[in-house]
Amino acid sequence: MSWKPEYAFLIVFSTTVDYITANAMAKQSTRKGRRPFMLISLFSNLGLLFSFKYFNFFNDSARAVFDSFDIFYNVPEFNLFLPVGISFYTFQALSYTIDVYRGEVKAEKHFGYFALFISYWPQLVAGPIERPGDLQPQLKSNFDFDYERTKKGLIRILYGFFKKSVIADRLGIFVQAVYGQNDGMGGWTYPQFEHGGWPVVIATWFFAIQVYCDFSGYCDIAIGSAKIMGHNLTDNFRTPYFSKSIREFWERWHITLTVWVRDYLYIPLGGSRVSFGRMLFNNWFTLTVMGFWHGANWTYVMFGFIHGMFIVISRVRDKYMPKLVLKKMLPNMVWLTNILLMFWIFNLTCIPDIFFRSNTVGDAWVTIGNMFKQSTMHEFMYNSTLRGAVPSIVEFWVSVVFIAILLFIDYNLYIRKSATIEDQVAKRHWVLRWGYYIVFLVLVACFAVTTSSVFIYFAF
Repeated sequence: MSWKPEYAFLIVFSTTVDYITANAMAKQSTRKGRRPFMLISLFSNLGLLFSFKYFNFFNDSARAVFDSFDIFYNVPEFNLFLPVGISFYTFQALSYTIDVYRGEVKAEKHFGYFALFISYWPQLVAGPIERPGDLQPQLKSNFDFDYERTKKGLIRILYGFFKKSVIADRLGIFVQAVYGQNDGMGGWTYPQFEHGGWPVVIATWFFAIQVYCDFSGYCDIAIGSAKIMGHNLTDNFRTPYFSKSIREFWERWHITLTVWVRDYLYIPLGGSRVSFGRMLFNNWFTLTVMGFWHGANWTYVMFGFIHGMFIVISRVRDKYMPKLVLKKMLPNMVWLTNILLMFWIFNLTCIPDIFFRSNTVGDAWVTIGNMFKQSTMHEFMYNSTLRGAVPSIVEFWVSVVFIAILLFIDYNLYIRKSATIEDQVAKRHWVLRWGYYIVFLVLVACFAVTTSSVFIYFAF
């Protein structure tokens, strides 16, 4: 409401419709009786999402098709801003009504508790996307102040600030110097047309880490804030860049969205209980939809499409070539095999990230082509620094050091499976705990990028 007051009506409308339809479904004894109310909820929520997020995309695409055949097309565009958080709270609301329809959760009778579930403030804007069976029971519990819980929450929040303001925002400066940025006058600059070779490769690596630190940093702050109040939110990331396969990557990246799409799209399509060819289609289709969920742009469609093709290729390989060549070549060097696999998967995930970061699909292809040009980091840093586009070479290596700290922490969490940063720090000797507090507070205070920078996923 502080941004655009009338848009508060959207979440009120969605909450009210889902509350009424869920309680109406609760009075029906069969799925057939519940189906009309489920459809009302489905069309209401997806209708809002389509109108505000996707209408202009489909309208512009249709206009381009008609124009190519010289057919008159005069459907006007809607000049609407994308409401903050609509993609997240829409999916959270739909998970509730679908689960009530399936009989997996009971309809909430208290409107206030249900509204709190939909608009729970720590994760409202950018997730994690919580499921009703996990969060709703917690909202009705009473919590007294707990020192240990508050300590763990603050540890998680501090780590989130480090990832967002010290790493992500700093890397964003280098990424913008290569990929371009809004010029502030409604246009877009394309410095990636000027650079090639290693600067583009390193900027792509940096962007992958920037997105990870930006989004997981937000989730850390949300999870820590909720923990202080006594609520446990779902971990949305589990050291994704230590994955050894694309399938493992999606088990560790944006977990709540992946699980949502799996339960409400992939499994209803048949999941893996169908023919092998149909299963490949289901994998490709759900990943493409996940890409399109991010935004109304062909770049996001390509992001999901490429990840879907990677999953399809990995499925085919697992079926027909179950034994990896690397394991045959390096049978007694498992650690080296794992490192090579992790580096390979990281680079694979960077390919769709190029489309994710680019303004158009054409720009993404230009960026990929520029990777094969001859250029050195020294030339890029020297020329860009003269133009004031990026900080000095010292700042570049400072960023590399921070990435090393991130990877060191993530590796320790990775080898401990489901460990979290707050659990690992909280159980250490008080000297190590206070060392963590002081070091990370100093890093945030001294190295945080203080220019205006919103979270990337606020745009979705």
